Parts: sequence; C-alpha cells; structure tokens
Amino acid sequence: MVEKIAPLLLTSEALITLSLEDAKIVASYMTVSRLAPETVVFQANQTDVASDYMLLVLEGEILIEALSSGDSTVIVNVLGAGHLIGEMGVLDGGPRSATCTAQTDVEVALLTRSRLEEVMEDHPRIASRFLMAIAKRLADRVRLGNHKLLMLNQVNDAMREEMNAKSRKRPHRFVTDTVV
Repeated sequence: MVEKIAPLLLTSEALITLSLEDAKIVASYMTVSRLAPETVVFQANQTDVASDYMLLVLEGEILIEALSSGDSTVIVNVLGAGHLIGEMGVLDGGPRSATCTAQTDVEVALLTRSRLEEVMEDHPRIASRFLMAIAKRLADRVRLGNHKLLMLNQVNDAMREEMNAKSRKRPHRFVTDTVV
C-alpha cells in the first residue's frame, strides 16, 4: 500500500516538497480505510470526538462544507485523490473547522498524531520536512484567507461609498413634533 500512498503525498495538492523516499517512510505509518458514500469524516466544531488525525484521499471524492450564518452550510470544495484533509487536527487535536462527507466510495490513508510522533522519534529529519510541508500548506491557506478578507473588505467599502453617495443625493425631510 506504501507504493500507492507515497506518490499521492507528492502531488501538488499534498506535500510536493517531500522526496519519494520521504513519502514512502511517512506512508508506512499510515493506515488505509474505506468509506461508504454519505459517511461523515469530520463534523465541524464537534469537540467530543478525537480529532487528532489527518487523511490523504486515495480514491473517491469528499465534500467540504463550512458553517455559515445560523445553521446553514456553504460548500467549500470537493476534494479527490491526492488531497490532504485534517492537517490542523493532527497538529493540535482541536475541533474541526469544516464538515467533510464522503460523496462516493472513498479510500483514505489515515495518519494519527501518535503515529506522527513515532515518525518524529524514528525519522526526525523526515518528520521535520513533513511538518514543514504541512506548515507551508497551512501558511498558504492563511495567506489566501487574508487575501479574500481584504477583497471582501474592499467590496464592502465600495458598497458603503455607493450607499452614502445615494443618500446624499436624496432630499431630506425633517419632521418636527408639534405640541399643542
């Protein structure tokens, strides 16, 4: 199974900075599982379930949804082979930030925090490169999120200016209370 997992760890969607030999060693610490369609892989903000693992999608598609206002959700992405999900969870064990659901039959390779700690003990240099690759992915996401927030703020400012300009053009009526 290592031969199937390792190349997918090297895709541009996963951890391209690793060598094939590094990826094979990390892959040897992973466990393969199959998921039926509609299986909830992660539940957003659920705190009563261990969240100390990440997954590499080997086959199939996983739907990523985030909570919006109220109880509604927004589809963030659909991820297929070569995508990693849950990297933050393997690092901090905190609640998941999104709900992930298998859309098809899915095969994943799972890496738990305890198995990652074994990689760190057995192969510290490889674990260091692996963790740096995860850190880079997370940093890229933060930068992208910041860029999106900046753009949203610019749109918001433009809308506010437009609304202010329209309200300045409207004649104002002043109503006074008259007491008799």
